[in-house]
Amino acid sequence: HGKPTWANNPVLNALEYTKWIRRYNLSDVSENSRPEVTNTDLKSYYLLSSNFNRAIHSAEIYTGRKPDQISPLFKEMDIPRYKLPFRLKAMTWVYLCRVLWMLGLNGSFESYRSAKIRAESAAQELVELANEKGKVVLFGHGMTNYFTRKALIKKGWQLKEKDSDFWGVTILQKVV
Repeated sequence: HGKPTWANNPVLNALEYTKWIRRYNLSDVSENSRPEVTNTDLKSYYLLSSNFNRAIHSAEIYTGRKPDQISPLFKEMDIPRYKLPFRLKAMTWVYLCRVLWMLGLNGSFESYRSAKIRAESAAQELVELANEKGKVVLFGHGMTNYFTRKALIKKGWQLKEKDSDFWGVTILQKVV
């Protein structure tokens, strides 16, 4: 997806960080974030998106049409929030909290284990959609895409191209 409107990096305390995450998760794509090339030649592809605004908006910007299917299965893994006595930049909070989350510290958000299981389910859904629809394009999110990609590779798919930046394209192909 494109860069969200709320992708700034202010210094925040724990409560402000929680509010920042909510705004980030509700963001559309910033007006100054556009792909270098758009691809409206995806008419024969089944267009799939997470249910986050920035993914839906990115699909519309990139292809000129709405997704055929919008699913929370492909949403970004929850950004964990912990009440720590610090003032940190937003992205420092994200990285610190993700490390704690991966180490097993739970909270009022999706656990790391649950998120990885969801990514495996997302990979299975992509396999089924590819079998049914042929070519599939997914507008998703970094960490979910990473673990979904790993699951697809374990299922025998081949990685053809990978770019994890905003507007990055990753191409996987089912090995026949």
